[in-house]
Amino acid sequence: MRGPLRLVVAYALSLAFALQAIAFAVDERPATGTLRLQLWFSNDRLNPDAMDCRAVFPVERRVPMTRGVAAATLRALFAGSTPAEAAAGYRSVFSPASAGLLKGVHIRNGTAYVDMHDLSQGLSGATSSCGAAEFQAQVLRSLQSYPGIERVIYAFEGKPRSFYEWMNESCGPVNDNCDSGPFGAGR
Repeated sequence: MRGPLRLVVAYALSLAFALQAIAFAVDERPATGTLRLQLWFSNDRLNPDAMDCRAVFPVERRVPMTRGVAAATLRALFAGSTPAEAAAGYRSVFSPASAGLLKGVHIRNGTAYVDMHDLSQGLSGATSSCGAAEFQAQVLRSLQSYPGIERVIYAFEGKPRSFYEWMNESCGPVNDNCDSGPFGAGR
C-alpha cells in the first residue's frame, strides 16, 4: 500500500480501536434498561485450598441502568454472592448483612475514594490477614473493571484512619496518610 490508501487504512484502524475503547468505557449498555457489571469474588473451586487470598474471579451481574456505575458496582459487591454464584464456588466477606455498607464513592485522578458506613462489627472476618486481602482485592478488581481506576482509598464515615486501624494497617503513602480531605463535603 502506498500514500493515501495507507493513510486511509491506518485512520480506519485507529478509528475502530477508538470506538472499541469508547464502547468499553461506557460499558456497552444494552437497550433493555440494564447495565452489565463485572464483580470479582473469591472462588474455592478456582483457587483450591485458598492458596492465594488475593485471588479473585469475575462474575457478571445486570442491574438497572444508572450513571453511577462505581456506586452500583460496590452496592452489588457489598451484597455478597448470589445463591447461584455461591453454588458455583464464589464467596465473599460481604453478604446481605453488608449490602448497605456503601456511603459514597467518587473517583479523582485514578483513585476511587470509597466511604462506607462503619459496619466493622458485621464484617469481623475481614480483618484476618486472608479476609483483609479478599476484601481489598474484591473491591479493587471490581472497580478496575472500568478504565481509569488505579487504586482505592477507604474510609468509615469519612475517616480513613478508622478503616485502616480496623484493618490493622498503618497510615502511610500507600493510603495517602489517612487524609480525610477527599472524603469531606468540600471536595
